[in-house]
Amino acid sequence: MHKFIIMERKHERKFSLVICVVLAAVLSIMVSGCDGDDSNDGYVRIDDGVFKVDSERFFPLMLNYKVGVMDFDGDIMFGASMHYDNPDIIEPKTVEEADAQFSTHMQLIKQMGFNTVRLCIDVILNNEGGSYYKTQKGRVYLKDDTDKIVDAVEDMISVAASCGLKVMLLLKPSWDNELAGFNNAVMKRLSGDRAVFAFDLMNEPLYFDVEKDRPKEDAVKLVSKWVKSAKKAAPNHLVTIGFSEPIEVFSWDPSMIPVDFVEIHTYHPLRIQNEIWWYSRYVGKPWMIGETSLPADNDSVSYELQKTFVQEAYQYTIDCGGIGFGWWEFQDMPDTHFEAKFSGLLNHEGTTATSNGYIVEGTLKPAASGFTGLHSVEPKKPVRNDNYFNMLGYDNAVIKGRVVDGATGGPVEGAVVRGWSHWWTVGMNTYTDENGCFTLFCNDACEHFAVSAPGMSVARFDAVLDYFDENGNPACFDNMPNKELEYQSISYYPFLKNESSLFDFRDDMFGNARLHAVMPDVVLQKIQ
Repeated sequence: MHKFIIMERKHERKFSLVICVVLAAVLSIMVSGCDGDDSNDGYVRIDDGVFKVDSERFFPLMLNYKVGVMDFDGDIMFGASMHYDNPDIIEPKTVEEADAQFSTHMQLIKQMGFNTVRLCIDVILNNEGGSYYKTQKGRVYLKDDTDKIVDAVEDMISVAASCGLKVMLLLKPSWDNELAGFNNAVMKRLSGDRAVFAFDLMNEPLYFDVEKDRPKEDAVKLVSKWVKSAKKAAPNHLVTIGFSEPIEVFSWDPSMIPVDFVEIHTYHPLRIQNEIWWYSRYVGKPWMIGETSLPADNDSVSYELQKTFVQEAYQYTIDCGGIGFGWWEFQDMPDTHFEAKFSGLLNHEGTTATSNGYIVEGTLKPAASGFTGLHSVEPKKPVRNDNYFNMLGYDNAVIKGRVVDGATGGPVEGAVVRGWSHWWTVGMNTYTDENGCFTLFCNDACEHFAVSAPGMSVARFDAVLDYFDENGNPACFDNMPNKELEYQSISYYPFLKNESSLFDFRDDMFGNARLHAVMPDVVLQKIQ
């Protein structure tokens, strides 16, 4: 049972807010004759490639938090997802109890050492009646209750701010006029709120773009429209997009998308360091980790290994120049696949007291204690991992090729090469080296391909290649093992030298191939 805190609601503070606005206006007039322009004081901005608040460096140590929307007799409230605390019930029965639960969670997040929370309010659904939030009582439509919903967003952020947290706010993309109008109303309301660190305009375009294989130029035009609207509504706030994988370069090219910084989502120990390496060297924008985690149930994956992951993933992030680090997520989520089910820093066993004595249902995993000391970790010189060109250790075949610049004939470094099997059931990818050469390892014959590089065109084509064994004889995949093996089914354990490090792999497992094939040069053009 929660020990609830009773908090003021927005409608009870209106008189105080009016007084504050008046005083602020008076103060503004009083200082208007002073030298310098301090109008942006307190906002997070990017200066010399890093986040700063005024002249001080700000490094977002961020925890992702899924929100739920509740309706108490017409009073709309943003708070905890129903899967947090007791996942079988919605605990709050009143606005005050919902406020209290959310505030207790924010206090615990601050207590764990985080200074930023990514609040995911993109849980908007749609039917013939329009866009809506689902509540414990039904639906709240954006077009009918915009002001109430925006009030609730503002209240939610004020609670996070009162606990000493900055906020990245994840929005539903502005696919239509209704969503665009709602997002504009939210950003305009929060335009003077210095607790807001950034607006995340879209989560993972690779998976959630409404248009398949959107041309790069179209993606740039679309996001330019979103950014223009955001900067008009909230000119002092940063904007970003959460990118899920380097293969988004085929459509949502992070080097071209006009955001203030790139936010990376990267998972699976075999991939994380390689994706960080690629983003840090070829995108050309400030970047941070928005989501990462190692799921741990203390059975198949130990809690201590998850704690080791926190340290190592953070270390490599700052080694490669990352300017922020985010973890997915606050608490384990039941009734889903393993990776999502056990990624939280809080399980669903026992209870945890916040520093103020309030109670949260669930026990902190050891990894939660690993964040408090990260601010003192110093960056080191990064090293490219042994599996950069064969992340998943495929060993049936390797396709060798080269990517060249159509204008100069020179090599294209950092191109992403993606191949799919005949029925598109398995995809695999690699990168080109400084000579434009690539080695695409696969367990089944690749027939469909896509190749691109930051700021360059996309080559999509089918090719039936000839494969040869080590003696130069023609060969096929008929009796090859693991042809349907895809990365979600590949464990990182067999690749580890030992469990003292999650990124120190056996270097004998990534350069093996029974068959070989050669692809003609792939030509890309720079996009003007």
